[in-house]
Amino acid sequence: MYELEYVKKKKRKKRALIIGCISTTVVTALSIVAFLGRFVGTFTVSLDTGTVKLTLSQRSTFVDSTSFLRVDNLVPFQEFTYEWFVNDYSEDKIDSEYTSTSIGYRYGTDSVTVRSMRFFKYTFFVKNIGDTPARYDFTINVLDKKADRNGQSLDSTLRVMLYENDDENAHNRLIFGKAIAPHQGDDGEPDYRPPISYSEERAELDGVPFPGYVDRTFLSDKVIAKLYADKLNVNQYRRYTIVTWLEGYLSGYEDQAPTGARIKLGVEINAYED
Repeated sequence: MYELEYVKKKKRKKRALIIGCISTTVVTALSIVAFLGRFVGTFTVSLDTGTVKLTLSQRSTFVDSTSFLRVDNLVPFQEFTYEWFVNDYSEDKIDSEYTSTSIGYRYGTDSVTVRSMRFFKYTFFVKNIGDTPARYDFTINVLDKKADRNGQSLDSTLRVMLYENDDENAHNRLIFGKAIAPHQGDDGEPDYRPPISYSEERAELDGVPFPGYVDRTFLSDKVIAKLYADKLNVNQYRRYTIVTWLEGYLSGYEDQAPTGARIKLGVEINAYED
């Protein structure tokens, strides 16, 4: 799979994936805009092959192999909670190429009109179509962030769940959240990880199992995670599913996230020869 710390490698041949839309050197961009109360947002993944040749697709068959993937007009986010994933959505359903982004939609009484988005999920594949093995770094960045009029931002309640798999039936995942004031970890050392949803105290009070803490904290205000992907052999591909939601238990009330606040995330993949 991948390691969680950035691994600096020699023989870097080409920056195969970068954020943005800057000339022909741009190779990937992924953006998620959560804008409560507004109907805006796009999700894009673009690719320009270089000496290390990768391609993208929404299907494992790569019948729609392309250098650009895009989802337009993300609907407003409402708050959600991890427990609803556990109770209502299997990993086979979430981490699947056959499940569309509409799985997270919240519909109106007519069952047609989309009112909001409980969570956003997107599955795509990265394949090596070159003639040499490749490695790459996978970074999830905060590209833009705006608080509401009261100074409240979305990153404290934001959860990012990432699946990365070589095996069709595997569901290897990590959950990321913003660091909080330290509590004592199992090893006696300070632990800055926030709970995935409700706290241990809340679980004990309600008499329910504690869902645990996120796997890793955001690396900084601008970087959520930096991962190192193992060697991708010629004609090999990997499946990625990114899921984002605003954890409702942290505010205590559904739909109480800061209206008008936004956060924009981007994925940057730097590929190079093995």
